[in-house]
Amino acid sequence: MYPSRFDYLAPRSLEEALDVLGERGDEAKALAGGQSLIPLLKLRFAAPELLLDLGRIPGLDTLTEEDGWLRVGPLARHRDAERSALLRERYPTMAAAAPQVSDPLVRNLGTICGSLAHADPSGDWGSVMIAMGALLVARSRAGERTIAARDFFDGPFTTQLQPDELLVGTDRRRAWRRGVPRGRRAGGAGRIARRGPARVGRVQAQRRPSLHRARPAGRRRVGRGLRRYQAC
Repeated sequence: MYPSRFDYLAPRSLEEALDVLGERGDEAKALAGGQSLIPLLKLRFAAPELLLDLGRIPGLDTLTEEDGWLRVGPLARHRDAERSALLRERYPTMAAAAPQVSDPLVRNLGTICGSLAHADPSGDWGSVMIAMGALLVARSRAGERTIAARDFFDGPFTTQLQPDELLVGTDRRRAWRRGVPRGRRAGGAGRIARRGPARVGRVQAQRRPSLHRARPAGRRRVGRGLRRYQAC
């Protein structure tokens, strides 16, 4: 099946893209890496009148740390996260998640923000951002707002983004687990470097993503379990 007919526009600045979205709203779809949107176009599950290609806008592929915050730009690709020395050294949870995203072709083209905006329940980055307590930055020509990752997803394929908004980045402040000296790696895949009780993000297809606190296990119960295991 082929996509339905649409107009194509490649703006040269973010402001131009936001102006177009402000005028066209639901009639337009933003294209970043295309790994989520293009299959929907082929199946005609999405039929926009205008395709807005963000790929030619310079400076949107940032993956940097500023004032203790990790900044992920709207064109930062899964491959960039996979190869980032900054993530491996200071944000190991994201570094561990990046190679698990789909396959090399998708990682080479797909973007982190595009995956989040698509809100596929089987996607990887939504649960990672919820677990890390990230903030997502949405922008329109009227201004900018910040949405906590745990509040961003309304359900499968639906988010808090308005038709005239773009997800222009994610922010994540570096945090440290109690007892881990600053400068050493804290956390890993499935373990988030935060003070206090462990926090686990979960995304399910039938319900809104939610944040759950794991209760600390009692020493005596853990000890009995270990002895029983060793006796087997």
